[in-house]
Amino acid sequence: MFLIAGCCMLINTVCLWMRHFSGYQMSLLWAAVPAVIALASCTLGVLKLYPNAVYQARRLAIGGASFAIMSLISLLLASIWIFIISIFGEGLTGRPSLGFAVLIGIFMICTAVSFAFNAVAFLTERVTRNIGLLLLVPVSCWVLMLIVALVKGFEAGLSLDFYTNGVMGVAFLLTSYVIAKGRCRSAL
Repeated sequence: MFLIAGCCMLINTVCLWMRHFSGYQMSLLWAAVPAVIALASCTLGVLKLYPNAVYQARRLAIGGASFAIMSLISLLLASIWIFIISIFGEGLTGRPSLGFAVLIGIFMICTAVSFAFNAVAFLTERVTRNIGLLLLVPVSCWVLMLIVALVKGFEAGLSLDFYTNGVMGVAFLLTSYVIAKGRCRSAL
């Protein structure tokens, strides 16, 4: 799941940069699709790590899984919203509606909390510490985006995805590598 998330997040970053810096008027949907796949995959990856997290710290794992499920629900609703306005409306143009912004905010908060809980659970054990540290990378990116959004506005926070999505993509790929190398018991 983290391999898919990392690849899709890097594709999303390339699409965002192409859309912003090229003269070509590419739809935001081209960047949104890999982002949704990446975010769903990384959240499912965290859920897949649940047995290991329970082994490390039961309460943190249960909290992390609960927030991961809430984030998947909000991501699903936001994806349906994007799909409907892209097909039946004018697409993603201008400032997002309040309802959509709330869904994205809920998703980001729930995902960050889920990753944070799992990161702390994995940091408690020396063998899984690398996974814990890698799970903190997206948490710090999302927290940075939320802080900037609260201070400078939603669009300013969201504009950081030009940089943070690439960093998260690399972190997801490294997480996939660490798991594949067997540094996390039964995480495959």
